[in-house]
Amino acid sequence: PILVDTGGPWAREALLGALAGQGVAPGDVTLVVGTHGHSDHIGNLGLFPGAALLVSHDFCLPGGRYLPHGLGEERPLQLGPGLEVWATPGHGGQRDVSVVVAGTALGTVVVAGDVFEQSGDEDSWQALSEDPVAQERSRKRVLGTADVVVPGHGAPFRVVREAPQPR
Repeated sequence: PILVDTGGPWAREALLGALAGQGVAPGDVTLVVGTHGHSDHIGNLGLFPGAALLVSHDFCLPGGRYLPHGLGEERPLQLGPGLEVWATPGHGGQRDVSVVVAGTALGTVVVAGDVFEQSGDEDSWQALSEDPVAQERSRKRVLGTADVVVPGHGAPFRVVREAPQPR
């Protein structure tokens, strides 16, 4: 199992309960992806000492061995068939990432961290962004690919695209 964002330390019991509800123990998790380094997203990394960690752009194996990977905006990190990590800078600076899962029953799902705070955040995300220009680029990229976006805070939302107008 792969876990994206662990929540803050205040949410430890809720995280453990949600994992248990899926039949997953912390020791079962093989990879934890932290979309960015804010404590409300990576505050429970210590629950997963046996997992590889990809936090922002740092990738290390259990025991602390760091791996080079070449992740960049033009070069996603392939984790497996239909599973990629994208560089989506903006909210926390230049090193934010999102997880893209293609081929699900819902279509392509993007776990976007705080690239999207929540559905309907169009008038508020800029105030929380370290790089609004980069984040706007990341948001457009995600919306151009995703069928469903899992934002950093709030419920997942479906991306609705306008149908092409006949000429």
